[in-house]
Parts: sequence; structure tokens; C-alpha cells
Amino acid sequence: MKPRRDPENPTVGDPVREFERLLAPLIPVLFRHAFRWTAARDQAEDLVQELLVRVYPKVGELAELERVEPWVLRVMYRIFVDQQRRSRNSPVRPMHEAPTTGVASGEDYGDGLADTAPQPAEALERELTQEALADAWGMLNADQRAVIALHDVEGYRLEELATMLEAPVGTLKSRLHRARARLRELLATEPFGAVVRDQLERR
Repeated sequence: MKPRRDPENPTVGDPVREFERLLAPLIPVLFRHAFRWTAARDQAEDLVQELLVRVYPKVGELAELERVEPWVLRVMYRIFVDQQRRSRNSPVRPMHEAPTTGVASGEDYGDGLADTAPQPAEALERELTQEALADAWGMLNADQRAVIALHDVEGYRLEELATMLEAPVGTLKSRLHRARARLRELLATEPFGAVVRDQLERR
């Protein structure tokens, strides 16, 4: 028996429209996370698509959640880890194969077209800094990218990540420390990575 539709809320009883209402606004956020974790645009798109397929049957459960984003991020991370385990011996595509992304700021691809463009020298330094960070980012392992992206970039607390990533806070602290140290190490030989290194040292 199909659920009755509420004339005052047409999405009630319509799983497709309810799913779109709950997930459509999160797709850019989910892709941003997926891209940072995978360091490859095509893999990020596949990861988000796989997530949507997996959670669609759970639309009723989604509708009852107070916050949908942490829940779907936890599911997406599980999928991501499973994919990494299956393809552990496959080469990881570096992040610089994708368009300039503004990894540190989380900006969309088109944000670089703003009218308030920096001066040529500043623009060159910024571009080289982003390239250095992108190269280093691609050399981090999957767990390191995930914990830095979620904690340092997106601002999730370790206690929240413990639930999302299903790992003890102590483990995540150690993972975060090692990830930051590894990123600083990778940037140590990059003259234009100084800005990023300074930011990491302050954390």
C-alpha cells in the first residue's frame, strides 16, 4: 500500500521528490568532499553517484534525520574506504589532472573568474602555490586526505569525525598529526608552498 500524499506537502508519499529535496542541495558539498578524498574528479563523480544509489532506498530514514549531511558523509566514507581497498594496487591519479580547484578554500571551479583579479606576480605565486599543494595533496594517502579535508578545511570537530569515520578520537588525532606532518614534508622542497606550510604550523 502506497503512503498517502499530503496536499500541503506534496513530497510526502513521493520518494523521488523527497529524495531530491533532501539530497539535491547537498550534492555540491558531497562532490567537494569526494574530490578532496579521491584527488580525482572522475573518481569523485563515481563516488557521489554510488552514494546516491546506495542511500535512495533509505529515503524514509533520511527524512527522519535532524542533520542529513553527517549521515550521508559517513556512508560515503564507508564506500570510499571499500573502493580504496579494492583498488589499493591501482595508481592514484594526481590532483593536478583536474581543473584548478582552490583546495585550501573549497571554492568552485569557476571562482577564479572573479573581477577582482590579483596582479600578475601575485596571481603567478598563487597559481604555483596551488599547484604545489595539489601535487602534495595527491601524494597523501586516502585516510590522510580525508581527515585533513574534514577537520582542517571543513571544520568538523574530532568528536564528530569519530562518529563519521568510525574511529576513536585518539586514533584520529594521531592520523591528523601524521597527515599534517606528511603534507609539510611534501611541501618542504616547494618554494611556493611556504604559505601553506605556515598555515599548517599554526594549527
